[in-house]
Amino acid sequence: MLLKFAYDGTRFYGYQRQKDVPTVEGEILKALENMGIKNLKSASRTDRGVSALGNVIWIKTDIDGKELIGRLNANLKHIYFHSFANLDINPRYARIRWYRYHLLDMGQDMDRLKEAAMIFQGEHDFRNFTRVRKNTVIEIKKIDVNKRGSIITIDFYGRNYLWNLIRRIVAAMETYSLGKEFGQEIFTIRKNFGIAPPEPLILMDIQYDFQFEKIGFKKDTRRFFSTNFFSRYIYFYLANPEKNINHLSSYDF
Repeated sequence: MLLKFAYDGTRFYGYQRQKDVPTVEGEILKALENMGIKNLKSASRTDRGVSALGNVIWIKTDIDGKELIGRLNANLKHIYFHSFANLDINPRYARIRWYRYHLLDMGQDMDRLKEAAMIFQGEHDFRNFTRVRKNTVIEIKKIDVNKRGSIITIDFYGRNYLWNLIRRIVAAMETYSLGKEFGQEIFTIRKNFGIAPPEPLILMDIQYDFQFEKIGFKKDTRRFFSTNFFSRYIYFYLANPEKNINHLSSYDF
């Protein structure tokens, strides 16, 4: 069974299980073990501080999907399961992963941010933007830059990503927006643009060639989340999915 879930990444020491500290995967495993389920597979392992609206795990179980989600949500804090698909597949084989990075509007040149997005969009060897040293050629299918009030959003759509890739690209895009010139040479000549902080990054959704069944959202779900900005942001989009104008269904990848 596949389960889709949201979490406030600022409340955990990363995604992957670790000894002695709370992690997203570790807390989910504790809740699953109470139901006799000892293993899971994750679609995406987000960095420490990164949150999610739509990460996905696979587990082997005969428990009804709605019942399972109800039992998980009753035993978790800062994590909320909201959809399921009764399929036995590896969740890593996704069609599209959609991430959104948030910037405060500090006078960045929007036109230059959009120009920078076009530099990184498409298939490139991103070895200069990750610490990974193998299989660094990937395709970012689309990068959208938009402004909503005082927040600039940068949406990334791709099948796979590399470690820290989005945050390093965002740092480079901000540098470009402030007047630094560069082009395709950045893929062959290493330049240090730094790395953007993790907290403003959210895994918005993961899309497959099938649909998940959504569980009715309860307004009292607010208790699953804290009062910080990104936790409230997650709650808002769970409660009001129609508000998200950049939903994956708008694109044909």
